[in-house]
Amino acid sequence: MTVAVTYDGASGLWRYAYTVANGPAAAQDIWEVGFRLGGWSRTVLAPAGWTAIGDTERTFDIAGPGIPGTSFLADIPETPPANFYSPSPHQIPPGASLDGFEFHSPFPPGYVRAWAQGYAPVPFPPTGEEEDPSLYEARNPEPHDTVNAQRFTTLGPSRYTTVVTRGTLNLEGAEGFLGFMNLAASGTVLRAPAPIALKFSVGGETVFPETFRAVLNGVDVTSWFHAGTAGGADRVAVLARGTLPVQEGRNVLVTTVEGLLPGTTRRGIDEDVIQFDVVP
Repeated sequence: MTVAVTYDGASGLWRYAYTVANGPAAAQDIWEVGFRLGGWSRTVLAPAGWTAIGDTERTFDIAGPGIPGTSFLADIPETPPANFYSPSPHQIPPGASLDGFEFHSPFPPGYVRAWAQGYAPVPFPPTGEEEDPSLYEARNPEPHDTVNAQRFTTLGPSRYTTVVTRGTLNLEGAEGFLGFMNLAASGTVLRAPAPIALKFSVGGETVFPETFRAVLNGVDVTSWFHAGTAGGADRVAVLARGTLPVQEGRNVLVTTVEGLLPGTTRRGIDEDVIQFDVVP
């Protein structure tokens, strides 16, 4: 699975566009793709021939591992004797790929779990037997995706809740102007594409977000950072591998932001230098 993440400033929504590829040596078609998301989507789009079953703000429930926030299912034929477990002409065969899987969400990018399930016919009792098909399905439930699918990590709508570090090189009293929600001062390894999540006013300080600047490996990347969600990350950027100045391996991010030093009307600057590694 590959993902392209963009931000629409007019709507305030992040767009996640996925392409799913089935390996040439695969033994099965892909008939279902699922995501365990950390935030709801305003819009969920499916490719032609597929149906999206997605959580909205009203129904979103981050109940626990194994429950996907959104599932995409290949449509089954409408003619009998088709049922939920019948093959679909829209499945992704070995060696093929399909795009058009999309989320539009106010939640910024973070690492989420995803999975793809191969199609295999499910044996049902012969027609006319006393066994009710619905009872049969209930007695023979589909196995959990942890044992019945290929699982992987990608980017998707996420909620950031914790500040990992307030950074380094702080002017006394200014250390809370900016915090890092997924980077540690001691170093972090991120898988590309790599999200960077920031939080202003960690300790309730008065901060001037318009003064925020970010320099990655000597290049100004302030424009890469876009809005997060209330109560979560305030700024998030996605570092795509192969896009300058992002480097495979060690990267250095320098951030600055101004605010009022606590208990005064004087402005101070919080400058932080964070090193992290980006891997494929």
